[in-house]
Amino acid sequence: MPAKMSDSEMTRLTLEKDDSSANLYEVYVMPCLAEFVGLVIFAFIGTMVTGYVAPAGNMWLLSIALAHGFTIALLIVAIGHISGGHLNPAVTLGITIAGGVSWLQGTCYVISQLLGAMVGAGFTRAILPNETYVACAGGTHALGAEVSVGGAILCESIITMILVLTVLLSAVDPSSAGKSLPPLAIGLAVLVGILAGGPFSGGSMNPARAFGPAVAAGVWKNHYVWWVGPVIGGLVAGLMYRLFLANTDRRLIAGNFLKRYVS
Repeated sequence: MPAKMSDSEMTRLTLEKDDSSANLYEVYVMPCLAEFVGLVIFAFIGTMVTGYVAPAGNMWLLSIALAHGFTIALLIVAIGHISGGHLNPAVTLGITIAGGVSWLQGTCYVISQLLGAMVGAGFTRAILPNETYVACAGGTHALGAEVSVGGAILCESIITMILVLTVLLSAVDPSSAGKSLPPLAIGLAVLVGILAGGPFSGGSMNPARAFGPAVAAGVWKNHYVWWVGPVIGGLVAGLMYRLFLANTDRRLIAGNFLKRYVS
């Protein structure tokens, strides 16, 4: 017959169980909720702004770039301490490769981001007049005139690589700990990426931002461009960081090679 546990042992086991539940919530549930809410806001702002900038002439690009860049910066400030403020499957891919989160957590983030983007884009569809919504295609992306699919994918790859490298080097790398500028740097990376790529590839850099309005508006033309390009960019950025640019405790090749054969 097993010995009866004392009151102190019962209390200890109860506290350990409570701590485990709290840790599960804080590690997986709360960060995913933060990413979901962040993408609701980001997709909503990003798609709503297209409703009034569509007829704005030459100012449309600057308006869209500023809206997306500022929104990303403020969301990183708001939820960065909870989830890291990824807000983008390509960024999550790069951070996962860099060792910032586990593959399980990264997968949960991406699912949360896609769901949030759909909800945010759905709000835009519910708010905008039908004529305005159709005119801006619900905020979906499109290729520029005479831009090839291959060219658009290359453009998305490069501008996404710039964004993800900015995230990794300014916010993820241990040497950047404690710095207050990452939200600004990341917001500026989004802004300049849209300024450079917007008229040609759509300047997405974010599969979730492309996916949400595509679901809401039912516009899927060339949709794979905004998955393939950003995924390549996030993959290249993550590998560049991990192999050559990371702090010594995360760098896989360059530092160890030089230490072994040069020093």
